[in-house]
Amino acid sequence: MKRALITGITGQDGSYLAELLLRKGYEVHGLIRRASTFNTSRIDHLYVDPHDAGARLFLHYGDLIDGTRLVTLLSTIEPDEVYNLAAQSHVRVSFDEPVHTGDTTGMGSMRLLEAVRLSKVHCRFYQASSSEMFGASPPPQNEQTPFYPRSPY
Repeated sequence: MKRALITGITGQDGSYLAELLLRKGYEVHGLIRRASTFNTSRIDHLYVDPHDAGARLFLHYGDLIDGTRLVTLLSTIEPDEVYNLAAQSHVRVSFDEPVHTGDTTGMGSMRLLEAVRLSKVHCRFYQASSSEMFGASPPPQNEQTPFYPRSPY
């Protein structure tokens, strides 16, 4: 059975991805911040007590600002695939807290990649980003499109 780790599992895209992977027979692990525990409504219908024999969704507390926790978690889970969908995604908050936004969204991705390297887990890595990084550039964008972000997010 394939195993995946999803950061941002309580968000819209993370919850849809968890649902899809579970339908495909995956064992799914989700990284959630303690602050996200009140906001699990998008995955509540997927959750089964992890002590049940048929459980395939497992939630782990952690944060992209804690690289040590990420290494430990990856070493324990040994995922085949890692999906980084976590971010501080509120544009208004990104102006109020630009350092936190950069630390979570930018440096958090780097910490997760470094955790993959240090844990020696052989996996596929998917980095989700937003078209917000291109600003008002006309579509379609590709790998050569320059960045013109309009917010720290």
